[in-house]
Amino acid sequence: MNLIYWYNFMILMGMLLSIPCFFLDLKGFKKGHRIVFSILVLVSIVEFYGGYLARQGIRNHWVYNIGFVYGETILILTYLSVVLNSPKNKVVLKVTAFLFGAFAVLNTLFFDPIDQFHNYSLTIGSILIILGCFYFFYVVMTQDTYLDAKLWQVPDFWVVSFFLLFYSASMMYFTFLYNVIELEDAMWKQLNFI
Repeated sequence: MNLIYWYNFMILMGMLLSIPCFFLDLKGFKKGHRIVFSILVLVSIVEFYGGYLARQGIRNHWVYNIGFVYGETILILTYLSVVLNSPKNKVVLKVTAFLFGAFAVLNTLFFDPIDQFHNYSLTIGSILIILGCFYFFYVVMTQDTYLDAKLWQVPDFWVVSFFLLFYSASMMYFTFLYNVIELEDAMWKQLNFI
């Protein structure tokens, strides 16, 4: 089975296995769960439809630009605004998400066509997400938000950790994507393995 099929399968399984959580008492994690579920649905749609277009020989950059570069970044910034308890932090992150959405529209209309992958926009979004994750960990260490809870039992901790790991690793890859594409086939295969 191809690696991309496993990736799609794992996203779909994560989405399906989280459906029962809608019927459980998650206390303060219910709103965060809805946003994470929305992210999983969005990623599933983008990956399946993007893969379908690629198999048909149709350019799928617009799907990834709308869904992955802009949509997922805005949802993650919204999620971070939900898990941070300070009203000031919520406003800052919501305004940041809104400004990134406005940047997406302006960038698409005036600078980068929608059918070309917006790797620099993804870099900006990744930096915003990484900074938001660092701030979340700063709040966890300096404030008493999760003082009474065991950190390994807090879903927000694991979700934000995953966001930090994914975006810190993939940011460099997508920043230099067009340079990577120009590599010869042997180097490309090694890089994809990583």
